[in-house]
Amino acid sequence: MVQAQMRGLSGVTLFLAACAAEPGPALDAASPPAASHASTVTLSGARLCGTSSDCMAVAATIQFGLEFPAIDAQITAYSATSATIIVPENAAIGTTDLVITVNNRASNALSFEVLP
Repeated sequence: MVQAQMRGLSGVTLFLAACAAEPGPALDAASPPAASHASTVTLSGARLCGTSSDCMAVAATIQFGLEFPAIDAQITAYSATSATIIVPENAAIGTTDLVITVNNRASNALSFEVLP
């Protein structure tokens, strides 16, 4: 929380408080950047556990695609800076975006290609 003190013309002191919003999760890279169905992909990023120090306690999903129907990936390993997923069998072939949502906060979209 940020607090500021201001003194008005009449000598009355006002206290203003504002909460700085915590930044959401961020995806930086996928390794490999393209893979076929059932392949393992490791995503790197920041704040993948949100503000929690216990990654197992967060509600996280990783989706292929921004439009309906987005496809959820199976997460096989997870930490504050990386997630390992399996490319879903029903993910559309071609370029798509990956998005991680942690406790209802979505990340940036990371470009990824699903290979045939």
